[in-house]
Amino acid sequence: MSLDSVWPASWPSPWAWRGALAALAAALAWALLLRLMNRRDLATLGTALGLAVGWWFTLGLPIASPRQLAERLPLLALAGFAAALLLGLVAAGRRWGSALGAALLLAAGAWWLAGAPLAAADLRRALVLLLALGAASAVASLELRSPLRAAIAFALLLAAVWIVRPTGPWAVLAAAGAAAALGGMPAGAPWSVTAALPVALALAGLAAGPILARGAAPDWTAGAAPFAALALGPALAARVGGGAGPAVGWAVAGGVPLLITWLLARNP
Repeated sequence: MSLDSVWPASWPSPWAWRGALAALAAALAWALLLRLMNRRDLATLGTALGLAVGWWFTLGLPIASPRQLAERLPLLALAGFAAALLLGLVAAGRRWGSALGAALLLAAGAWWLAGAPLAAADLRRALVLLLALGAASAVASLELRSPLRAAIAFALLLAAVWIVRPTGPWAVLAAAGAAAALGGMPAGAPWSVTAALPVALALAGLAAGPILARGAAPDWTAGAAPFAALALGPALAARVGGGAGPAVGWAVAGGVPLLITWLLARNP
């Protein structure tokens, strides 16, 4: 009996999930290797590398003027990892150098996700989208302080797109993101903004995919779920306090958008 015979027809093919396994393996190998080399600052880039590898396995690496947002994500993840690695090697310990590099990476990533407009007219048309993607990525990069938070954010997005079921590879890409975050956990060091920014850009691009493709109300609430958890989860956790504070805070912050998404999807 093959797995395909028991796999629900409405789910993506089992083979489509190979990107998650590749992301987990790449992130885990990088984090462990760099930790053994006593470079925990660079070991924190394991999740960014896992994202690049997982998304490449899923979609390939189209570089000839990709038009669809999904086609832009693998190259975004790869370039984000390369830029963060370069910053980690060149600007380590230089606060202003790291800040300037992070700002350039944020602007370039948002520009790429917005369609890489070159002409002035195209740039004006894409300006609102570019600013929105840049703002979402900036907020996420400040709150993604560990691979655990990244895993929660991608898991929430996976659950949200599973509820909405938009056309496209969004579920398998979110699964690869969650797997990459889990693989990055052995790094053993908190994330800097430089380490978090490639992951934040990837999360913003992934969340924006169904919104730009269809733009229905459930797509908006689905895309908001991980960012609501990142922005409100820590504050709610501190408000609740105690050992259960983090679990309750993050569950409420991320669960409410999921519940709204489910209700909207049931009553289109």
